This record gives sequence, structure tokens and C-alpha cells, in this order.
Amino acid sequence: MNTSPVTLRAAASAAEVVARRVSALLCLGLMFVLVAGLAHWTHGFEVWTFEGRRQEQVLAGELRAAPVPLRASDGNVLHWWGDDDVAPTAQLVAFVYTRCPSVCRVLGSEYQQMQQELAERRATDPTQRGVRLVSISFDVDHDDPARLARYGADMGVDPQHWTLAVPATQDDASALLRSLGVVVVPDGAGGFVHNGAIHLLDERGRLRGLYEFDQWPQALEAAQRLSITRRRPSP
Repeated sequence: MNTSPVTLRAAASAAEVVARRVSALLCLGLMFVLVAGLAHWTHGFEVWTFEGRRQEQVLAGELRAAPVPLRASDGNVLHWWGDDDVAPTAQLVAFVYTRCPSVCRVLGSEYQQMQQELAERRATDPTQRGVRLVSISFDVDHDDPARLARYGADMGVDPQHWTLAVPATQDDASALLRSLGVVVVPDGAGGFVHNGAIHLLDERGRLRGLYEFDQWPQALEAAQRLSITRRRPSP
């Protein structure tokens, strides 16, 4: 059976129309999925930044630190954020690494100021003892307890107020970062790009507040209030 050129052109044209319609439907479907995903991720398009979403999760009580073992700079292993309430009642936690030349140095300076403020307050007010400063390195391959101890000596860390620690394994570090929504990305030069926030945790590891590093006075006041409200009774 012979098919005329006109018939062939008509069939090709019809196939092209169908293909265009299918492509349009696929694009619409993809757009719908994208819009639905954005609506969910941004809480109804109200939050457009990652830190903004974390703030929403804090208010909803959705973030809690994974109870992973931490190796402290003094060689002890800390088992915090479980169900036995051994962690301080209010912790101001920053995620750092000792080779960091930028954000971590700024955070270290802010923590030095908080340490001085805590020391002065505790001299006259024993209720301040429930607040602890905590710097946790996520650079498991480089920051062992000995390196953290040297870093602490350089920063003037007083163990009565400030704890330096690193997760026991890389899997522990990943679990801890993921549980609190902390983003750490290799910068291509051997370092990392990461969040520079101060995290307020309670003794169970629940994230109670997020503060920019220059908001350390507000973070310290919030930690003090949390410590008072969650103070454990004397035995």
C-alpha cells in the first residue's frame, strides 16, 4: 500500500502535536511537584532561607542532638543528650574545626567573651553554674583530643566553663550534624564552609534556640533562663 507524501506529512504533524502536548503535560506535572515541594520546605512559602527553616523547626521542637559519644580535650568520653540527664542543663554549642581561619576564629572570640562573663557572674551567683560553653569539632580526621587541647590553650579555654570535644567517629559526626540541621561542605581547599550559629541545647539535646555569633549576649541570657527553669533538685 502506497502512502502519499501529503498523508505522511499529516501523520508527522499529528505526531508532533501529540508530542508537544505530552511535553507540556510533563512540564506542568514537574512544576506542580516543584511548587508542592517548595510549599512544604518553606512552610507555606513563609521561610525562604535554610536558617529560617531551622528557626521554624526550633519553634516546633523538631530538632534534637543525636546522643553520640564525644571525645573531650581532656581525654574523657562524654555521653550527653541521652535519657540520664548527665549533660549540663543549658549548653551553648558551636560547631568548629581547629584549622578554620575565619568563622571559627570569630566564634572563638565570642566564646572568650562569654567565658569571661560567666566567670564574673559565677563569682557572685551560683545559679550560673548550669550554663556551659561547648565547641564541637566536626573535623574528626584532624581534631583529636590532643589537638583540641592545644587549641584550647591558644584560646585560653577554662574547663570550668568551656568544653572542647569531637565526635568519636565520622559517622557520629555526620549523625550529630544531621540531627541539628548543621550544614558542612568541603570548600575545595582542604577546609569547610559551615554554619556559624550558636545553638542553645538543654540536657536532653533539644535545640531551644539559634543565635548568630554576634548575638552571644542574647544567647547567654537565654541559656541562663533555661538553666534556672530546668535546674535539677538537690539530692
